[in-house]
Amino acid sequence: MIDHDLLMDNLTERIERLLTRRNARITLVILMLCTLGFGFALRNVRMDHDFENFFPTDDPELDRYLEFRKRFGNDNDFLLVAAEHRPSVFDLTFLRKFDSLAQKLGDLPDVISVTTPTDLDDPRVTPFGVFRIPWLRTTADTTLLADSTRIWQDDRVRSAFFAPDAKAIMMVVQTAPGISKVRSDELMERVQDQVDNSGVAGIRMGGRIHGQFWYIQKMLKELLLFFSISVLLLTVFLYVGFRTAWGVLVPIGVVGLSVLWQVGMVTLLGKPLSILTMLLPTILFVVGMSDVVHLLERYIEGLRAGLTKNRALAVTYREVGMATFLTSVTTAIGFATLMTSSIMPIREFGTFTALGVILAFLLAFTLLPAVLLLVPTPVQAKSTENEASWYPLLHRLLRWVLHNRRRIPWYFAALLVVGAFGMAQLKVNNFLLEDWPEDDPQKQDYYWFEDHFGGVRGFEMELRATSKDGTIWDLAALREIEAVESSVHDQYGVEAILSPATLVKALNKAFNGGDTAFYTLPDDQPTVDRLLKHAKLFAGQNALNTLVTPDGRHARLTGRMHDEGGYIHAQRNEELDVFIQANAKTVAFEQTGMAYLIDRNNLKLSGQLIGGLGLALLMIGGIMAWVFRDLRMTVISLIPNIVPLILIAGLMGYMGIDLKVSTAIIFTIAFGIAVDDTIHLLSKLKIELDKGKSLPYAMKRSFLSTGKAVLVTTIMLCSGFVALIFSDFGSVFNMGLLVSITLLLAVITDLLLLPLLVLYGVRRKGRS
Repeated sequence: MIDHDLLMDNLTERIERLLTRRNARITLVILMLCTLGFGFALRNVRMDHDFENFFPTDDPELDRYLEFRKRFGNDNDFLLVAAEHRPSVFDLTFLRKFDSLAQKLGDLPDVISVTTPTDLDDPRVTPFGVFRIPWLRTTADTTLLADSTRIWQDDRVRSAFFAPDAKAIMMVVQTAPGISKVRSDELMERVQDQVDNSGVAGIRMGGRIHGQFWYIQKMLKELLLFFSISVLLLTVFLYVGFRTAWGVLVPIGVVGLSVLWQVGMVTLLGKPLSILTMLLPTILFVVGMSDVVHLLERYIEGLRAGLTKNRALAVTYREVGMATFLTSVTTAIGFATLMTSSIMPIREFGTFTALGVILAFLLAFTLLPAVLLLVPTPVQAKSTENEASWYPLLHRLLRWVLHNRRRIPWYFAALLVVGAFGMAQLKVNNFLLEDWPEDDPQKQDYYWFEDHFGGVRGFEMELRATSKDGTIWDLAALREIEAVESSVHDQYGVEAILSPATLVKALNKAFNGGDTAFYTLPDDQPTVDRLLKHAKLFAGQNALNTLVTPDGRHARLTGRMHDEGGYIHAQRNEELDVFIQANAKTVAFEQTGMAYLIDRNNLKLSGQLIGGLGLALLMIGGIMAWVFRDLRMTVISLIPNIVPLILIAGLMGYMGIDLKVSTAIIFTIAFGIAVDDTIHLLSKLKIELDKGKSLPYAMKRSFLSTGKAVLVTTIMLCSGFVALIFSDFGSVFNMGLLVSITLLLAVITDLLLLPLLVLYGVRRKGRS
């Protein structure tokens, strides 16, 4: 033991010799220059709002979708514009204003076309030629009754543009494919100007550019708000914990610089801030505070013991340095496991947050000591340890734990059983607009579209002729397409369906005087071939190319549907696959589209992120095994951090919070952060055991010495994350709520269960 004590004393003296005011000033100058460099880089910070980056790059389904998009164009480059009018939309004055708005929208930059019933016609072929009869004439009141009757007899037109109660009408604005966020926002502002000046009341809009415009705008405002709230709450808790302005300004300054460095580093690497990485400042500010608090707590403890500032800092480096380094590494590992994801924004989020955690550690061990050497001794350090308000509380808590040492494990066992039942109720599910608050006007508009027009969610299928010489235009293929159309309509409630079959049926109707009884497929192939000769004339070449390829080998079945969640859609997809396998012989049907990819990727990525949690467990377990060189201590260190994860999963199951990318990522983040408390407690235990203390006494000293820092950091972490529960966005709310609860459960487990695990699990060995 003498050799060990001498070794520790020598190490402390070496560190103390480096901790001089001169070195502190040099350190501050170097850090200031680095800060200026990172701050200068912030001039070039960019934002990336491309939602398509969230698709896995190694997914064959994505490759197939991109090929589909090359053939037929984007499936989400549209804006739905609808208006209500009572008692009916078949009012001449109203329809003229609506038609005028459609024409003005069609003249806007980045608008390809506007499809509205006031500008559509119903072609009819007669012995005297082709006549195009407008579906909805706005020239006189006398034609409205006849037009409305004709529309209501044609379900294809009615379902595409009119509400079932005839109190709402819609137009479809086709926008230029792949326009940037800037151009998209400019277009949305022009559309809004035209809508405001149209004189048409009760207008509602839905679609990609509309949702993106409001989503990003609201998120940027909220992120600024939550960052401010987090800083404010942390300021309050720092003041409560340290009771001095010094104890508030120094930690916030250190962590604030780490945030600036991290964002500056991302910018220097040429990476824009994505929707996900915009959360980094808030998360890093909260997480980075842990290192600072543990250092300050040990530093003040040394000052209370009568040590000089230099000596107290040297002891802090020696005793807390390794533990803080390990906590930074384990937290970084928690975030770094997100790099296993196949989605680039999630990989970047994991990478940059892990680097930010390491930057926060480096600043905590360079900037913080330099500042501490140059500022006056904190007032609180002049009180004795026994006078500190936390000490009696922790002492009573430890006595309660030991007094109930037989009951506590059973309490946790019962909680785990309850958590396991709740966890069994978890399901992987997602909705396209799940992030938006229920009372948000934009989300209410989307619900309105679902109630009146079959929804905004797109349904897309790619059709391919399977025989070598066959085409989509073969009568047998058309009949299979028609059968799948009926199944899709019945199972999914898809409305406004367009396909090769609907085109041929429309042609058959046109060649039979517009009689709706002939809106059917012909009985023979020659009739189909005769109709197809006029397809270009009736549909237009551009419209035809968005439906069928020139060689007739590939086609598209498209429509709109309600968004009932990925879990329900997955079940219906299985039923549809069974139907297709039983009824499709000459055509291959493959579902695709943006909405389909989102559902599929959520299922795949949720599994990947949970797998990343398993990887984090293995890596952190390996670190523990290396530090403690004891298998029992390795297992003991992991148990208090697995228990909260099971409990939070059970809570999600009982609360009906689905497993998806935004919630699966929480487990990895929470585990990486929560394990910090365990490391600090066990590292202090190891130091006390190495001093020759008995296991019970070493556990007591670890509990009392590290307990305050563990409690303070947990309170601050929770206060930082709990600010997110005020968010209107579902994913941000869930992150704030679930991470905060997980951290609270983790500290409860560390303070109640971990001491007993150590005393029961290590007693026979005597020391670690």
